[in-house]
Amino acid sequence: MLPSMKVGTGLGPTLEFYALVSKELQRSDLDLWLGSQQGGGGGATSHVFSPCGLFPAPLGRTTKVSHLVKIRSKFRFLGKLMAKAVMDSRMLDLPLSVTFYRWLLGEEQQLGVADLRHVAPDVYKTLVRFQALVRQRDAIAADATLSQDARRTQMDALTLDGCPIEELGLDLTLPGYPQIELRKGGKDIAVTIHNLDEYCKLVTHWYLIEGVSRQMESFREGFEVVFPQQQLSMFYPEEMEAVFCGGGGSSNGGGWDVRTLSECCRPDHGYTAESRAIRFLFEVLASYSTQEQRDFVQFLTGSPRLPVGGLKSLTPPLTVVRKTLEPNQDADDFLPSVMTCVNYLKLPDYSTLAVMRHKLGVAAREGQRSFHLS
Repeated sequence: MLPSMKVGTGLGPTLEFYALVSKELQRSDLDLWLGSQQGGGGGATSHVFSPCGLFPAPLGRTTKVSHLVKIRSKFRFLGKLMAKAVMDSRMLDLPLSVTFYRWLLGEEQQLGVADLRHVAPDVYKTLVRFQALVRQRDAIAADATLSQDARRTQMDALTLDGCPIEELGLDLTLPGYPQIELRKGGKDIAVTIHNLDEYCKLVTHWYLIEGVSRQMESFREGFEVVFPQQQLSMFYPEEMEAVFCGGGGSSNGGGWDVRTLSECCRPDHGYTAESRAIRFLFEVLASYSTQEQRDFVQFLTGSPRLPVGGLKSLTPPLTVVRKTLEPNQDADDFLPSVMTCVNYLKLPDYSTLAVMRHKLGVAAREGQRSFHLS
């Protein structure tokens, strides 16, 4: 627990610490996750993005020991971090796949091809089409009215968008990871209509279980050190995102319209609900995109995530007060400031809506990742 009444300490910096560590764990150079790289231009650090949530990148049986040790160490740390966060009711900014949470709940033996859509959606779509061909193949094989030659002819006629399976150039290696053989000697075994079902089963098994078991076991080891995993058994996997990450970057449940904002915010110390600045503020916030909402929430609270229930669930509620200035000072020359530990926004009485929009944007984008403000 950070000491109270000290510069740069308290709930706000604690929440921002969790948010910053969450961001660091998504760096692409750590080689932890499936997904595409995002950002990184101009020498900046790139991060992994996955539309379905983060899931471990698979590791082959021949992975170097030194690399495996590093990966397992990071997942063990992640387990401890998530356990500490849930134990202390802190929010993470880590968009994990629902399949990841199924592993956390000990449901990995129940995973199947349907779960692959939350891990590798493009691979999932391809396997679904392959499975349809397998069913057609099996129906031909079971048709007692066909001769052996007729069966072979009809099976050879099965294609994917007009292309025979044999001409797709596939072998028994994991899609996207040619160094990972699905079975011994897999790189030398071509995929055909006759072993297509085996290919589908092995790809699913390696993406969901075999390729990630060592990472997920390390994660669960780290988690169990801090918090009993069994305590989470009351939740469904689909509920775990809310348990660990709250209500997301935007307001969960209701949206940021002017009416909702007026119900969630408490004007005080120089402002009332009818004040011009409060009306400007609600109009600006109601127009925000998802990313702008995340920036504002992080500026205000230290975390880009809101609790379940959104702005209405902030404790204490968002309080907006008039920023105190000297008589000869112009409000338009100053940025808003916050007290993150109590969700307290000190807002100058700007002259126009455009000025407020600009100043709030600058403050939200630039007033982050610092622990020395009080």
